Amino acid sequence: MKADVRDDLSEYRTRVARVLDTSLPPVPEPQALRYPDAKQMYNDVASFNVNLRDFYRLQECELGTLVAERNTALGKTAHPSQRYIYEIELLNQLQRCSQYVDDPALKQQLQQWRAAKQAQRPALWANLVQTSQETRAAFGRSTTLLTVDGNPDAGAAISALMFIDAIATGEAIDLSGLENELSVLDSSRLPAKIWRTQRFITSYLNSMSSALETLLPQLSCPAGKASEQVKILRNVFYLFFIENIQPVGSKLNQYHYQMLPVWQRWQQHPALSAKFKAYLQTQSDQAFNRYQQAIRDHVALWQTLFARCNLSPQAPVTN
Repeated sequence: MKADVRDDLSEYRTRVARVLDTSLPPVPEPQALRYPDAKQMYNDVASFNVNLRDFYRLQECELGTLVAERNTALGKTAHPSQRYIYEIELLNQLQRCSQYVDDPALKQQLQQWRAAKQAQRPALWANLVQTSQETRAAFGRSTTLLTVDGNPDAGAAISALMFIDAIATGEAIDLSGLENELSVLDSSRLPAKIWRTQRFITSYLNSMSSALETLLPQLSCPAGKASEQVKILRNVFYLFFIENIQPVGSKLNQYHYQMLPVWQRWQQHPALSAKFKAYLQTQSDQAFNRYQQAIRDHVALWQTLFARCNLSPQAPVTN
């Protein structure tokens, strides 16, 4: 089984310490993802109530059947995705039914109901995004980290995220695939996987860089020529950081920027809760910026050493 980036980071740290003949400080355990409690983000949306007299008058169109289904025990406990599908179908049926009824008063009532339900749509979509079992897993729980070749469902996960984003406003989007898209998000858990990976990389590199800031300037390069120790360090840097860790970082960057437009839109969406927006900002903005800075600082330390010792920035030759 291919080692993930945690193993590569650990081995990289061990090899550097061995060549320097020193002990590097322990790496702090990265802080766990703390997805907000679903109950704190849930939008309480008023139910659709129809009096008995109007209900019987609606039997001539499919709206009556739809309202009856909503009032069953199963309908009242529907998951956020099923509730959203129901509400969109309800909007469609209200529109169709208003075209068939002859009673002007009932037609006006149908139009008022539709306007009220349309106003509730953003809150229902926000419940789907923030509180669905699948999205909570995708955004907050992952037991694995990114690898270079072990993310076959990443493209499907990004497409699923964009689908969830699109149905916020799309009037004619087919929702028959919604459950499948949520399942893809749940199985891949790509956002959480990315956010955990960047935390591990940040923690390891910051810890190493803090020690190397003192250790690398002490290395000798007589007359601007690299010592054998420095040459070995360069090999370790390329074999572990450049060849194993940096490719994972490249994948992380790729997926991050593909999903970033969605995160940016959601941070501005009025129906999404402040807690959810703060969580997105922490992961997609603040933690990502810290990860990028950790990469830049770490590479700069090695570049300074190699420049001082006149070592060309190229991978070591292997036989």
